[in-house]
Formats: sequence, C-alpha cells, structure tokens
Amino acid sequence: MASWSEFADAAPELADVAASLWPGIVALDRCEVLPADASCFSIAFLASVRRDGGPRVHPFCPILAGGRLFAAIPQSSPKGWDLRRDPRCVIHALPGPADDEFCVRAIAGEVTDPVTSALVREAVARSGVAGMIESASHEPLFEFDLVQVDVARWLDVGQSGTHAVRQQWRSNPATTRAAR
Repeated sequence: MASWSEFADAAPELADVAASLWPGIVALDRCEVLPADASCFSIAFLASVRRDGGPRVHPFCPILAGGRLFAAIPQSSPKGWDLRRDPRCVIHALPGPADDEFCVRAIAGEVTDPVTSALVREAVARSGVAGMIESASHEPLFEFDLVQVDVARWLDVGQSGTHAVRQQWRSNPATTRAAR
C-alpha cells in the first residue's frame, strides 16, 4: 500500500489524470490557487463491502492533505460502518470531459491521530467551503492507502474505432509504509 504522494511520484502521468479530474483537491493539497473553473471538492464514488458481502456505492468528496488521500464520513453513514468492518474499497472519479476514467483500489483506515486530523482540517480550511470544514472538523476521518490505480483514456470518442488506452499502477509491497 502507498500514500497518494508515493503513487504520484511513481506514476506522475497517472496522477496528472487525477489532477485533471480533481483540480480543486490537488490545488488545496499543494497550497495553490484553485483554477477559476474548478470546484474545491469533486464528487467521486466510494465502493465498500456491505456486511452481507455485497457491494455498496456512495458519493463522497475525496480530500488530499499532506500528500495523502482522505474522506470525512458522517458517523451515521453506512460507508463508515462498512470500512470499519472491511477496509477494502474502490474510489472512482466521475469521468472527465473526454470520458477519462480514474479508479483507485485502496485500504481504508480510520484516523485517530490528532496531528493527521489537524493536517486534514488545515487543507480543507483553505477551501473556505463551510460544509466541508464542518465535516472535516466533526466527522470521522478515513485515510486511504493505495493498492492499485487504473486509468482509461478514451481515444476517438464518438467515432468508429473509439477505444480506451488503459494504464495501471500497483503499489510495491516491499516499499510500502506497512513494510518499513
């Protein structure tokens, strides 16, 4: 498993796809000015495993802070219950203007460290988005350790011969935080 920054360092071209689909959270993480046409927080989908083993899909707003990927998940949300019971999950960005796809397979863990919580609150506060500031300040936070990232870029969209160019990155278990 790897942090977001470890993924971005190892696969910058794939991280660029995420930056194009999630420009607001990438800018907040980098302490940059948000692009004029970008929302601070993009909607993505989080797939978790229900108690009965079935899939569950939820919309959520990913947060990047300190080169790590997080989510503020309401205490009452089924997605939090799912992640506490079975931390395996998938995050899928909404497709981009050219139908680019960005998908992360990850392991979620609830954040209990006050320093990490403060890091997330600080990044979210830069947005000025009251609802997200409230969520990051009062709701449980989860961090996602990346296992695999898949990107599909569609070429010749709307024409005969439309096809996807697929790329994949996998974390190296020998160099992950858990192995150190």
